[in-house]
Amino acid sequence: MKRHILMLLLILALPTGFVQAESEWTITNKHRVIQEASTQTNNVPVGTKVAALAVKTLMGDTLQTQGPVAFVFLATECPVAQRYAVRLNRLHAEFGENQVHFVAVYPNSNESDEAIKTYIAKAGYAFPIVKDATGQLARHLGATMTPQVIVVDADGTLRYRGPIDDNRYEPRVKHHYLKDALAAVVSGGTVPVREAASFGCTLHIAEPSVPEAVTYSAHIAPILQRECQSCHRQGEVAPFSLVDYSDAKAWATEIAEYTKARLMPPWKPAAGYGDFKNERRLTDTEIATISRWVETGAPAGNLDAVPPAPKFPEGWALGEPDWIVEMPVEYEIEPEGEDEYRHFIIPTNFQQDMYVQAVDVQPGNRKTVHHVIAYLDVNGEARQLDAQDEKPGYVTEGTGPGFDDAGTLGGWAPGVTPSVLPEGVGYLLPSGADIVMQVHYYRTGHTERDRSRLGIYFSKTPETAKLHIASAINSEFEIPAGAGWHEVLASRRIKTDSYLLATMPHMHLLGRDMRLVATTPEGNQIDLVWVQDWDFNWQDIYHYREPLFLPEGTQVELVAHFDNSAGNPANPHSPPVPVGWGEKTTDEMCIGFIYYVKASEWAP
Repeated sequence: MKRHILMLLLILALPTGFVQAESEWTITNKHRVIQEASTQTNNVPVGTKVAALAVKTLMGDTLQTQGPVAFVFLATECPVAQRYAVRLNRLHAEFGENQVHFVAVYPNSNESDEAIKTYIAKAGYAFPIVKDATGQLARHLGATMTPQVIVVDADGTLRYRGPIDDNRYEPRVKHHYLKDALAAVVSGGTVPVREAASFGCTLHIAEPSVPEAVTYSAHIAPILQRECQSCHRQGEVAPFSLVDYSDAKAWATEIAEYTKARLMPPWKPAAGYGDFKNERRLTDTEIATISRWVETGAPAGNLDAVPPAPKFPEGWALGEPDWIVEMPVEYEIEPEGEDEYRHFIIPTNFQQDMYVQAVDVQPGNRKTVHHVIAYLDVNGEARQLDAQDEKPGYVTEGTGPGFDDAGTLGGWAPGVTPSVLPEGVGYLLPSGADIVMQVHYYRTGHTERDRSRLGIYFSKTPETAKLHIASAINSEFEIPAGAGWHEVLASRRIKTDSYLLATMPHMHLLGRDMRLVATTPEGNQIDLVWVQDWDFNWQDIYHYREPLFLPEGTQVELVAHFDNSAGNPANPHSPPVPVGWGEKTTDEMCIGFIYYVKASEWAP
């Protein structure tokens, strides 16, 4: 059976900058200072000089700090944070003596002062404790998880953000991120890993209120920088730029309408149904802030105070690849016609199996390239299809590769940065396989040319576990003509203890919603993902913040609904006709892909 994986990846939330204030770190409880700093941004990139912060310690003391500071975000009830008490005390003893100031920050609004004091007495922390009651400090520094550390040097430059190390289990630690960062900061050297993905528990911080006077410079620019400019800038796929005030004011009404409808930024999983990396959603307060800005005439504010523009990656986002491959020839895209899904064959010629930890894509022409997927062919079927097409590569009737693929190496779409699999996990690239690069081309009204390429990053671990891709799938359904809410079910039994790393719902134009739920043999239910407002144009592989352990016998259940009525504006058939499974976009599919690793081969 043909497995069709369409990856239209979404806009990745990118960090923005801070406004510099005082040169030393002064911590008080001046709410106004906190609020003003927080209005500049919800995040800050590593390498930016940050503003002085203002909060009080839990004991009521005003904390004066100079020199490097390690802000450690913790939670009393997070089991991952709890495991780090001994390690944090050890690091504090090593670096705290006249070198680095440690500050523990408890940002969760549901934790009382008494609970925090009781816990820190048990943990034996000898450094200051801050209760970030409003979540302002977390927003200042871009904290998203517990445990998580932000290191700021003596000059006020953010030098490191990420986990303390790479594993909650002490004997399994391979990378001592925080220790290495502190050693570099103290010695004046270069921090070897400036930012790493944190793991643990998400923050439960109170939503800030909407400011009375909303301006572009103080409130709107940081949101657009973080959520929009990765696509809405010159040379990218979005139809217009949002890089300065004149852009934002011109499109203010559309910005308000699309964010209020949650069409932008495009992030489909419903909140509370799966905890994913790189979530791209605005808070209710941010949406209300945008609305108030538009309602009050889109005032500019002090344009000299707009945070520095984010720096987007140039070249390869992950550094120089281990292997670079590109389309065999430059391809010409005609100005008119339907979208084109063209496939280009790239031989690998490796004599042994290889494992790929990450793939980066450099589109040759971002005006016309909508997405790229790297399929694998081990039987030479793609070569036969290529020989039958007069142009370079080949096209198929549907949006799949047209053959029984042996897997995928991932893909790209506008606004996304490459996703790196956990250390010790990789996509299998079989020896002698062909990479079949599917490129989805838009028509722009002009003749375009493209020669896209892939950057391959191989796994460096001696033993690499294969990433498996399975699915809960139903290919035997038929959606009656006129049915407005037709239910289709599917399921998949987990045959061996596994760690689930990611999931991807997939339907076509008639899809309305899809939900995946795992039920363990003990009867525990785990919500994997729920896309409540399906849109064929915005699909993604959703990677979990932490791998989910699914024991043998776990049942993954899929529930999907389709709208085959005349009232569905996406319905390609007028009048509606019965629709079943098929490769064409005008056919339908019902698949819940699951990306997992066998627990016998790998553990986080």
